[in-house]
Amino acid sequence: MMPVKPALELRKLTRRWPGRESVFSGLSLSVSRGKITCLLGPSGCGKSTLLRCAASLDTVESGQIFIDGEPVTEPSPGRQLILQDDRQLLPWLSVKDNVSFPVRMGSACGTGIADSEELLSLVGLADAGSLFPAQLSGGMKQRAVLARALAAEPGILLLDEPFAALDSEIRKRLHVVLKDIHREKNLTILLVTHDVAEALILADTIIYMDSQGLLSPPEENPLRNKRDAESNDFFRETVRMRRRYESLVDAVNV
Repeated sequence: MMPVKPALELRKLTRRWPGRESVFSGLSLSVSRGKITCLLGPSGCGKSTLLRCAASLDTVESGQIFIDGEPVTEPSPGRQLILQDDRQLLPWLSVKDNVSFPVRMGSACGTGIADSEELLSLVGLADAGSLFPAQLSGGMKQRAVLARALAAEPGILLLDEPFAALDSEIRKRLHVVLKDIHREKNLTILLVTHDVAEALILADTIIYMDSQGLLSPPEENPLRNKRDAESNDFFRETVRMRRRYESLVDAVNV
């Protein structure tokens, strides 16, 4: 039986900024198809840089990026990067036109016929298509950005703390939206977050990144499919993971 190739593989990547040591060196990471892999680590350790490299939006000094076992060097609509910045929408276009923008620009994968109204309904914005970005709340903007990313029919979503600036109740609702979309579209997702509870709610696999840009071995979510945020098990795992995360933060501040 042939081994299953990861949907996304980063192999021995090295990235340096001018005048400083490597952001990370010899970094390798595999993301399984159809799974949500979460990257937890302190600010400044290179998580966001890693995502940009994975999207081929940033250069590396050495190493390779593979999609379905094939090396890639250029950005592609099959990998969509979503940031926490709510200024990703084009302010002069309506929400519906923002969502359909990848298709109209010819930058969609597959057939490129993803329906903007269907996608807006999928993210809970069925009645907001005629609005403009300035008329949306922060949570609505992030849902519109997610719908636009899906319009490109990607296989991989790269999420850089997309819900960090939102209040807790909106964040909880968007967790449900993301899980529903992940299940329906069978997406492969690499998620960066500082939120331990968010990692436990969303991730299938959790990886820690320390201040030196080193990755821990992947860990399966200990809660598996029992991710009730009100349960004792959830509380216990949140405390355990937060202690480990805080040890990484303390290492940065030493």
